[in-house]
Amino acid sequence: MNKRLVVISVITLMVLILAGCGAAQTEQGAEGNSDSAEQGTEQAINEVSTSASIDITEDNIAEICDILRNAGLSNTDIFEEWVRERGGDSAEDDSETSGFSDADCRMTVMLLAGDSIEYDDVDEEYKGDYLMFDIDAIDNNENYSILKDKRALFTTMFGEMAIPESGFASALAEKWDAHDIRVKSEKFSIISILFKAYNQDEAFVGHTGLLVDCRDNHAVKSDYAFVEKIGFGEPFKITYVKDESELIDILSKRADYSVEDEDPTPAVYRNNEMIGELARQ
Repeated sequence: MNKRLVVISVITLMVLILAGCGAAQTEQGAEGNSDSAEQGTEQAINEVSTSASIDITEDNIAEICDILRNAGLSNTDIFEEWVRERGGDSAEDDSETSGFSDADCRMTVMLLAGDSIEYDDVDEEYKGDYLMFDIDAIDNNENYSILKDKRALFTTMFGEMAIPESGFASALAEKWDAHDIRVKSEKFSIISILFKAYNQDEAFVGHTGLLVDCRDNHAVKSDYAFVEKIGFGEPFKITYVKDESELIDILSKRADYSVEDEDPTPAVYRNNEMIGELARQ
C-alpha cells in the first residue's frame, strides 16, 4: 500500500471510529413515549429548537421513521432495527467477529434512499481502498446484507473518483452524469460532502446524509430534517434546519471536516448539484 493509501486509511479509521464522520457537540432531547406518532413527533420537535441535533434512539425512532416514510424513504423497518440494535449488545457482539461495529453514513443513505436511485450503468468492480470497511460490513455481516444487491451502485457513488479537468468541485457531478445517476424524489435529497484525497488527484465522499423536506408534514415544525449516521460506533442523528444554507453552516463548524490550507475547500452537493462549500475553519 503506498503512502497516500496508508495515510487515507489511518485518517479514515480515526475519523470514523473515534470521532465519526463529523461528530459535533449537539443538544439532545426528544425522549419519552407518546399517545400517537403525530403527537410524539410534535413533542420531539418542541423539545429542541431549529437547527438542533438530537440522537436517534429507541425512544424517538418511531417518530423519526414517520418522518422518513412521509418523505417516501424505504426500509424504515430495517433502519429502526439498526437504531434499536445500537442500544443493545449486538454492535459489540458484531465487532468480535468482524472489523466494524455498526453502520456508517453511506450505508444509512443507501438503505433508506437506494430504492429511489436510478442509473444507466455502474462500475461493477471496485478497486479502491476508502470503502474497505463499508464493503466488509456489507459482504460479511448479515445485518447489512440488504445492501448487497446495491453494492456496485454504492461503490460507484461513494468511492474514489478522478478529478476532471474542470476542477475538484465538479468531480461528483461529472461522476453522476457519466453514469446518469438520479434520485427520483422531490421529498428528499442526498447531501454529500466531497473531499480531496491526500496527495492524489482523486476525490471521495467523506460524509453523506439525507435532507428531508418536511414543509408539508404538519407534525414537524422545521422546514427540513437532516438524517445521518455520524460514523462507525457513533449515533444516528437528526438535525432540524430551515434551509440548505443553515445546514452547510452547521456542517462547517465540525472540526473533523477541516482541511489543510493547500487542499481545496470541501464541496457540498444536493444529489448531483453543488450547493456550496464548507467554510474554512
